[in-house]
Amino acid sequence: MNAMTQEGAAKWKRSAIKMLVGGMVGAAVAAGALALAGSALLDAMGPSRVALAAVGVVYAMMAAFVALGVAAPRAGAQLLNVADADELRDERGGMLMSAGTMGLLGLVLILLAVAQAPGFAAGLVPAGVAMGALVAATVGGTIASWAWRDRFDELSWQLGLEGCFWAFCLSWVLLTLWAAADFLGFGAVLTAIDVVTTLAAMMLLGSFVAIGRRGMMNR
Repeated sequence: MNAMTQEGAAKWKRSAIKMLVGGMVGAAVAAGALALAGSALLDAMGPSRVALAAVGVVYAMMAAFVALGVAAPRAGAQLLNVADADELRDERGGMLMSAGTMGLLGLVLILLAVAQAPGFAAGLVPAGVAMGALVAATVGGTIASWAWRDRFDELSWQLGLEGCFWAFCLSWVLLTLWAAADFLGFGAVLTAIDVVTTLAAMMLLGSFVAIGRRGMMNR
């Protein structure tokens, strides 16, 4: 019993270290990306657009981590939450699909954050480009999900459903409270871009909750 307890503690310690390192790298990447944008652009974007861009950077960074892990399984096994390098090799197809999806979503979120819009003439890309990218990603993702539906095993489907469930619940609670505080006059203004940011962030958080509840965070 004591050996099992020590093994479980060791797994949680490894997972905590990986998450800490990932968080530090993510913070550094996000800070670097925001620094490259320049203070003038950041001031023009405002907090809501900066938050959306930051979420997009997180998605893009995660995609890069997964892609690098697949390209170098031995090093990737130390960084990603997998049992060993062999698991990365076995799950290569699914991992690359996930990396592509996260990378595309991150790019679209960043484009939305820096797109020109009423009140944001300093945008870096035309509004039509950002909207076109969002529509194309949505349609393409839907078609790909249907075409590749048989490639996922039962566990992957279940994790996907649970992740969506938690994402919906977390989004509903946060957006309901935020919107109520807005229309009741408590000063918490909720804009359309905040809704997009919240949904994207909660989808990511919901996935972590789903895999965490199944004990897959401490392998």
